[in-house]
Amino acid sequence: MATTHLHYTPKLKAFILSEANSFRSRENIVVTQSGAAVPSGTVLTKVDTATTGTFAMDAGMTGNPTSSAIAVGGAGLPGAYRLEFTSATKFSVEDPNGKSLGTGTLGTAFNKGGLTFTLTAGGTAAVVGDTAAITVAEGSGKYVPYVAGAAADAILYNHLPAKTGDSKAVGITNDAEVKRSELTGLDANAEKLLRQRGIKVRGTAGLPSISTPAL
Repeated sequence: MATTHLHYTPKLKAFILSEANSFRSRENIVVTQSGAAVPSGTVLTKVDTATTGTFAMDAGMTGNPTSSAIAVGGAGLPGAYRLEFTSATKFSVEDPNGKSLGTGTLGTAFNKGGLTFTLTAGGTAAVVGDTAAITVAEGSGKYVPYVAGAAADAILYNHLPAKTGDSKAVGITNDAEVKRSELTGLDANAEKLLRQRGIKVRGTAGLPSISTPAL
C-alpha cells in the first residue's frame, strides 16, 4: 500500500500578501514591550542609537560654549557628529558619515539629522575653526513599536501578549508585500521608510480589498 506523506505548511499571517523564498524576509528579533500587547502586523522601530547624545569641545579650542540636553530621534546615527564654528555664534554640523546637515546659531535650537539641541555661549567666545563633537552611543539593536517620526524598520510577525520587558519574536524586515488594512501604526512616513527596505504596502486607505498592480 502506498504511503501518503502529509506536509504542514503554516498559514501566513493576515497582513502578509507575499514574502521572499526560504523565509528570507524574516528575522529573529527582540521586541521591548511597555506593558501592552503588541499585535501581529505592528510596525516596528529598531533601536540602533541611544536617545541622548553628549557634547564636548575638542581639546585646545578657544571657546567654551555649552549644550542643552541632546535628543536623538529616529533618524539619528551612532557615532560622532562633528561641529565647526564659522564665527563666534554660528557653526556647521556633519553627521558620523561626513554628510553636511547645515548650520546652526548659538541660542537657537538645531533640529536636523535626528539631533535636537541648543548651544549657548560660554564665558569665552568661540573663534573661527573651533571644533566640537556630539557623540551618540550605539543602541540596543532591539525593536519597539513605531511612533510617528521615528524610523520604520520591520513589521511584527507574531502577536505578543501584554508584558513589560523583552520578548523574542519574528519580524518581517525586507522583501515583502503587506496589506495596509492589517497593519498597526502605519503612517505616510512609516510607509515610505518600509518601502526603502523592500516592504511594499498594498491597498487603499479605508478599503479592505487589494487590487493587483497592472502588468
